[in-house]
Amino acid sequence: MIKRLDRYLLWRFILSLIVAVGTITLIALIVDLIENLERIVDNAATLKDVVLYYVYFIPWIYKITIPASVLLAGLFSIGLLAKNNEILAMKAAGVSLYRIAMPLLIFTFFLSCFNFYFNEELLPIATKERNRIKHGEIEKKDQRKGQILYNLSKQGAGGYIYHFELFKTGRKEAKNALVQRFENDTLMESYRAEWMRFSNGQWHMINGVHRDFSGNRERFFKFDSLILASCKERPEEFEKYRGKPEDMGYRELEGYIGILKKTGAPFARELVDLRTKLSFPFTSFIVMFICIPMASNPSRSGVAMSFAIAAGVSLLYFVIFKVTQSFGYSGKLPPDMAAWSINVLFFIIGIFFFIRSHK
Repeated sequence: MIKRLDRYLLWRFILSLIVAVGTITLIALIVDLIENLERIVDNAATLKDVVLYYVYFIPWIYKITIPASVLLAGLFSIGLLAKNNEILAMKAAGVSLYRIAMPLLIFTFFLSCFNFYFNEELLPIATKERNRIKHGEIEKKDQRKGQILYNLSKQGAGGYIYHFELFKTGRKEAKNALVQRFENDTLMESYRAEWMRFSNGQWHMINGVHRDFSGNRERFFKFDSLILASCKERPEEFEKYRGKPEDMGYRELEGYIGILKKTGAPFARELVDLRTKLSFPFTSFIVMFICIPMASNPSRSGVAMSFAIAAGVSLLYFVIFKVTQSFGYSGKLPPDMAAWSINVLFFIIGIFFFIRSHK
């Protein structure tokens, strides 16, 4: 009896979730297409490139909309059960709201674990391909000269780490360049120069200083021009689109933060984004604590009410998340608090609703 009830509840919820994900994804695709239609036409992008771009765009839409989809699916599926008095019948048969919620909470917990795996392993691959098509095939940036990349950091071969204030891809030169060489996480030497140019197959540093930490004492000298023969990275390696922190996987972003730490570059924003990669996937689990007690009330059931509640809760979550994220970026909140405080708040609210609801 109970197992059959669990299957029934899960089936209704999963079906609603599929419809919610499909509907929100379709709306997002249409909106994005309308916004970028002029750019697509101006750049004479092919139909194949546009289709592939949006195919690789779907995983990103799933990532950012799955909590709202779960919330909407929970409100609709449970609200429909409440409207048809099926929740009331379950309670009359001795099944508490806690027991009704259990299979849905277990399912969304494992869904949240899958979301973390999805964001770590699958999403970065799709995002890199989407950015490649966007910048290379649709916007034709690979065919344009003079593109400028700002605050570029990269780990190279031989223990070298590079940080450029800006890098001009067309001229193959960097401004305010810092090149450091590490051995077993120990800084051995650093080069800082006003300009760094690639010419005749070698990197040339202009107007800078060299510090050598390999001996018992630091050695320091200035130079007008210096060839870095041991640096094997070619300009094409720096021209590759790095992507934003939110586009990276957890391990990739963690490695990038390590590079920023070594170069002395600020990394507060990246650290908040790193913590968010752990907290955001579990939003799908947290919102169920809110939607189950709310949807189980027959007065709050119905399609229109489900959409209204889902929109209101999603908007509230987004606003508070952006506020705490901004505080984290500025250093006013620790990264963990900036990333997890919104989930903790919603979890407390959900527990409160559970306690106040009719069992």
